Amino acid sequence: MLNRVLVNSASEFRLGVVPLQDAGADLPRSLLTHAAEVRGRRAGLRVVVSVDLETYVAGVLAGEAATLKSPPALAAMAVVARTWALRARGRHRIEGFDFCSLTHCQFFRPPLGMADESSTIPKALRDSAGLVLKYHGELIDAYYSANCGGVTASARDVWPDRGEPYLESVRDPYCERDGQTSWTQTIHWTDLQNVLAKYRVAAPRDLIVDARDRSGRARTLRLVGERAQRIDANELRYALNRKLGWNTLKSSLYDVERQGNALIFTGRGLGHGVGLCQAGAEQMGKLGMGYERILAHYFPGTKLEKVENGCPARVLASEHFELFFPESEEGLAAKALEILEGHRGRLGEHTQTLPVRIPVRTFQTTGEFIGATGQPGWVSGTNDGQAIDLQPLSILQRRGNLSSTLHHELLHLVIRRLRAPTVPRWYEEGLVLYLTGERLGNLPADAPADTPSEGSFTRPRSADEMRIAYAWARQRVTELARRRGDAALWRMLRNPSEDDLRWLKNQL
Repeated sequence: MLNRVLVNSASEFRLGVVPLQDAGADLPRSLLTHAAEVRGRRAGLRVVVSVDLETYVAGVLAGEAATLKSPPALAAMAVVARTWALRARGRHRIEGFDFCSLTHCQFFRPPLGMADESSTIPKALRDSAGLVLKYHGELIDAYYSANCGGVTASARDVWPDRGEPYLESVRDPYCERDGQTSWTQTIHWTDLQNVLAKYRVAAPRDLIVDARDRSGRARTLRLVGERAQRIDANELRYALNRKLGWNTLKSSLYDVERQGNALIFTGRGLGHGVGLCQAGAEQMGKLGMGYERILAHYFPGTKLEKVENGCPARVLASEHFELFFPESEEGLAAKALEILEGHRGRLGEHTQTLPVRIPVRTFQTTGEFIGATGQPGWVSGTNDGQAIDLQPLSILQRRGNLSSTLHHELLHLVIRRLRAPTVPRWYEEGLVLYLTGERLGNLPADAPADTPSEGSFTRPRSADEMRIAYAWARQRVTELARRRGDAALWRMLRNPSEDDLRWLKNQL
């Protein structure tokens, strides 16, 4: 079932501004006249307003990038804020709006003085008009922090389920020129013990960095006492900041040493460090580098693209999926999400490997699908282990394989993320077909009885070649299931033994 789905058209967003007594004094009259409603809240009231995309981006620049002065850095931030907004819209859909105005989403400050064409924010909007960042045709997860301390963090080290090739750690010599990178913080041992009480370590006497990630940030800490216990460094940082004030520990890029009755943290940077570093971007801008070079430095492999009317597609979201679709496919969008949620609900424990939210994209024509994915026209869908791309939903509906295609691609998403590198592609295809029970249609009368090649699975030259190869793979997996049971199929996928690998190799 759908969970309070939200459809957004064009570039309008619903923004929950809180608290009302603070926002009301600052909100321009043009925003207040569009206030949709006022809602009660424990900490006051919230006014829900509708804003267009560029007004939202301007407010984010006013709130999140107030320290930036160089035009290229501000333009780069505008691209990042715009990309984030389009990618994450509907984050508060259950509450009836897209984004809050706080740092949980992006800090939004009403953009005053926008009529002044010489001011920095309007110029940043003009310089970056309509531009977003994409990777393999998809909007990226556009993260940023105030100061990376000279090296950005890999997203997979901060949030294990959000690793992306464009969010790996990069050296940042520009940030080091900022002069505000280093910091020192003294925390009294008694204050630390109050935070560490939940770990129940008897007579704790020291805290040591136990392991670091690829950027040098503390990953785990060892609390030393009568026994030692490892602690997640990010968890401790957030706990200390909640207890002692935000930015008590400015980042996880630090060394720590006990001196008497205190711990001395010596560190660099401010924030999680993933993605664009505002301090580094500012220095790059001052050195005369354009926003394109700034973005390429922090998000390697991405491409700048212009979105039409502020939105590349309409968006419909359910609890676990986000469907991007052209207006012509709106009639089937809700049905597709219902089918996906149903198939996901039957995956059981295997859903644990899936992303929190799976992007799904469909197209207006088969030609657009081919152009965006590089797949041949006879393929109904494809995925890269992170997102799903589909032929037009209406075409799949006419073919009678809308549900089976969605089931097929969702299972591929699970299996591709679980498959050991040594397991061949044919086994993945055969396992998907065995689990879905799909019919492959009538095979050609002259279908060869010979074993297919690996290329028949990775680069089939025709639809018939693909169907023949897939039928062969399904037969092999079905025979294996009869002999060893379904549980063995999953074990072989994730952790094949030497005997398993020999058997898999000998089939082709």
